[in-house]
Amino acid sequence: MPDTVRIAVIGAGAVSDYHHVPGIRIDPRAELVAVCDPNQELLARRREEWSPKKATTDYEQIAADPDLDAVIIATPNFTHLPIALACIEGGKHVMCEKPLGLSFADAARMYRAARDRGVRHMTAFTYRFAPSLRYLKHLVRSGMLGEPRHFRSQRFLDLPETSWGWRQYRDKAGAGDLFDMTIHRIDFAQDLLGPISSVTGAVATFAPRDKLADGSACPPSDVDDWSSLIGLFQSGAVGVWEGSTLMKGYHNSGLGYERAEINGSEGSAAYELTDPNHIRIATGGLDMEKKPVPREFLVAPGSPRDPNKGDPSTVFRYDLVYEFVSAILENRDAVPGFDCGARAQAVADAVLESFDKRRWVDVQAPLN
Repeated sequence: MPDTVRIAVIGAGAVSDYHHVPGIRIDPRAELVAVCDPNQELLARRREEWSPKKATTDYEQIAADPDLDAVIIATPNFTHLPIALACIEGGKHVMCEKPLGLSFADAARMYRAARDRGVRHMTAFTYRFAPSLRYLKHLVRSGMLGEPRHFRSQRFLDLPETSWGWRQYRDKAGAGDLFDMTIHRIDFAQDLLGPISSVTGAVATFAPRDKLADGSACPPSDVDDWSSLIGLFQSGAVGVWEGSTLMKGYHNSGLGYERAEINGSEGSAAYELTDPNHIRIATGGLDMEKKPVPREFLVAPGSPRDPNKGDPSTVFRYDLVYEFVSAILENRDAVPGFDCGARAQAVADAVLESFDKRRWVDVQAPLN
């Protein structure tokens, strides 16, 4: 097994620039070898900024390249399935942004393809690596909160009401806030408390987004900009989620606001994105109090990232690449894998079905 993982980034936009490429840079076991994007102007800029050895507009070249071990896919949602299947067929390990596809069926197909080909697969659920969420998982697993009873999540953004481009059309994005933001919270809720068995949910579209930033017209949005659900976990716990991109006053330099909380029979604990190196916790009958996350939970075990450097709300995302590279070199499953991405998408699909039918829906997530 080589000691360096040669990576191609497919999709050279902001997510790759902010999260994936910095994660590659700080891991001495990883090398950014190639970049792929259909936008030739952006590709030229990334060649200058990132200095990869190779650059192409054709993902098929990446899939077939024997000098590459792994790919990170950060492209529009509707392209994930064909790109991932091509790269898997080419024997590449694959990390893919969420949602994996436009439906659970797409995501399950990606999972089965990677499983059957024997390559490592990972869903880019970055919030799993937030220090306070990692510590919250420890609190749940250790029993310090008692029996988990309630989960709740709020994710609020104050974004411009102009066009989202491809993100505002269902045939390209699958859904809006639900697939873009709330799906993260569905994933880490299931990581914390186990599978969600049934949901009732609602989505809404308030901003028409029929104008580009320059004021010219474009087709209006047909996806949600607000989503919510109530879920029942198989464990007996209950959950409530709400997400919106239209929460005025929650811009916070683009970071927005997020809080996720678990209430158990013996205590409560809450994570906040604006301060992920601290946790709010209450045990022993005391009120909620903010406390530092213990040092051993500030980074993924073995990660070269210095938790004292950079914006805490951003830098924990670099550990995603560390986990991906570690799984490849250690010949083990990456966490969270495509199976986790598919199961979260099954819940999100059930939310859309629930709203269409105006009733509770059981979550169906057969992966075999």
